[in-house]
Amino acid sequence: MSVVAIDTSARPRCVCVLATRDGELIRAEATTGVALDVALPHALAALLDSTVEAVVVAVGPGSYTGLRSGIAAGLGVAHALDLTLHGVGSLTVIAAGHPAEAGARVWVGADAGRGGLWVAAAEGIDGSWRVAAPERVELARFDPGGLPVLSTDPLHLVGLREVRPEVALAHVVPIALQSVALPRAGLRAAYVE
Repeated sequence: MSVVAIDTSARPRCVCVLATRDGELIRAEATTGVALDVALPHALAALLDSTVEAVVVAVGPGSYTGLRSGIAAGLGVAHALDLTLHGVGSLTVIAAGHPAEAGARVWVGADAGRGGLWVAAAEGIDGSWRVAAPERVELARFDPGGLPVLSTDPLHLVGLREVRPEVALAHVVPIALQSVALPRAGLRAAYVE
């Protein structure tokens, strides 16, 4: 059995993966610089098969239009195939792509556009990262205080550790599946400043 996961939170990127329930990457479809209305349907068509038992979507923070597209696509797949839909934070996705050591501390960051950065502190606990609530800060003023910064974006920061987005999305699947499934009725995107 497998899970389809969708992350469209980054402005220029669409990432969809087929992964096992325990987070092993089976197949990935990742595009950069292609409009979501073109990239997302092709990615999902390439990954959906009869073994899919759940859908995971990144729910933000991130690009408003991207998040709406990804959540809508995930909701559509879940409705059409009668699957459960699970949401997971975009920064939790990024953190899942880097091994967590007990007691380790890092920052998790994502490009917020217009000179901004979505950032959250994270601590390694029981083999995974506990990610704090995200906040938007100015990239030029962000000081990681000597801690590493995990990101799937090529940010100009000292201590940056780039994470492969497709690996991160696959690895977050077991974390997302532990959460209560999202109600498929009445879901809608909300703008967060």
